[in-house]
Amino acid sequence: MPIIGVLLYLFFGKNWRIKSKREFRKRILILNKLNNLLRNVSEEDEEETKILKRHSSHPQNYELINLLSKNSRAVLTTSNRIKIYQSGFEKFKDLMKDLRNAKSSIHFEYFIWRSDILTKEIHDILIKKAKEGVEVRIMYDALGGFLFKRTDKKRLKKAGVKLHSFSNKFLTLNYRNHRKIAIIDGNISYLGGMNMGQEYIDGGGYKFWKDTHMKIIGRASQVLQTIFINDWYHATKEKMFSRKYFPTNQKTFHKLPMQIAISGPDSKWESINQLYFSLINSVDKYIYIRSPYFVPDRSIIMALKTAALRGLDVRLMVTGVADKKIPYWAAFTFFRDLMRAGVKIYHYNRGLMHSKTIVLDDQISTVGTANMDSRSFFLNYELNALMYDKKTAIKLRDDFLEDLKYSKRLYLSDYNSFNIFVRIRNSLARLFSPIL
Repeated sequence: MPIIGVLLYLFFGKNWRIKSKREFRKRILILNKLNNLLRNVSEEDEEETKILKRHSSHPQNYELINLLSKNSRAVLTTSNRIKIYQSGFEKFKDLMKDLRNAKSSIHFEYFIWRSDILTKEIHDILIKKAKEGVEVRIMYDALGGFLFKRTDKKRLKKAGVKLHSFSNKFLTLNYRNHRKIAIIDGNISYLGGMNMGQEYIDGGGYKFWKDTHMKIIGRASQVLQTIFINDWYHATKEKMFSRKYFPTNQKTFHKLPMQIAISGPDSKWESINQLYFSLINSVDKYIYIRSPYFVPDRSIIMALKTAALRGLDVRLMVTGVADKKIPYWAAFTFFRDLMRAGVKIYHYNRGLMHSKTIVLDDQISTVGTANMDSRSFFLNYELNALMYDKKTAIKLRDDFLEDLKYSKRLYLSDYNSFNIFVRIRNSLARLFSPIL
């Protein structure tokens, strides 16, 4: 298929990562400007960072901190407090309350932005705040925002809200902005697996929609602010390199060390892929992983098998209610070798499970947007928060164990009972694994 094949190669096969020295230098200059704005954050946390590295209860903390500092320029902040959500109702209730209290700026960056009951209420709040003089910006993915109605966009723009889609060029259409963040007044932020849509509250056609999100109050919100400003600049060319977006009165009395890891097709390193690989190799006792889709690369498979063969408690939870059939089928082709090594695999069957979390050894945990698949590792713009906090790790551990009540474990005998047609179907689905 010489014509169709060339088009498919341009869309899926060619690596359109930024390679020119000129573009690379340009991005470095922008990142340096943003890091200068964060200098007060890093300097105030520098001493506490040294203490964390020297006296950490988990021996691998030092290596993880260095890894994210080098592969994604991730600043470690310690003055934070968080709240973790396992349901959309509670998350959006708090988000709308914070939006109503916004004083200076509201910044959104979401993969999916729908026009429905939930977003109508949010639009009304944003219009009111824009008329009050609050700077409101919304960035949505060009494909993920397909159901964002033109009438809603016009209404928001008329009120003074700035909107822009991310990456709608044909040759980069395969690279999606999968991040889901909100930053309010540079001090309060949200990140995790939930997009902007009513389905995160009522299930969207499923009995239940399981997802994990978190709210941050403190200095890590400023790190998320720099990520938004950088993405907004590359999409719109609007320069927001101003200290007004970085309030100085952010110090809290809570100490929760945290780094924000980012990755994307323009990153020098596959930061989140390296993070997940390092987390698995850092396990001393257990690691519990939740990801709706599981189509990883060889390094992740090898790390999981090795951890299980070492005798550690390795558990993987994926959705048992499939919204995307091809990645759901493809995942089964990875399960056999994992189960042989001792990895425990569970299908969450209460509804659609969309959480992206990892917790290990009651010490370290991560919540974010990246699935355990090649698309999140190499093709999408992703973002995860890594927390060096025992209380948070135990909370996410308990959430995982609670979800086991609604899950069914997959055994090797179950896999061996699949007929030849199911196995062929799954193997054919795996052929698409580099882009799933």
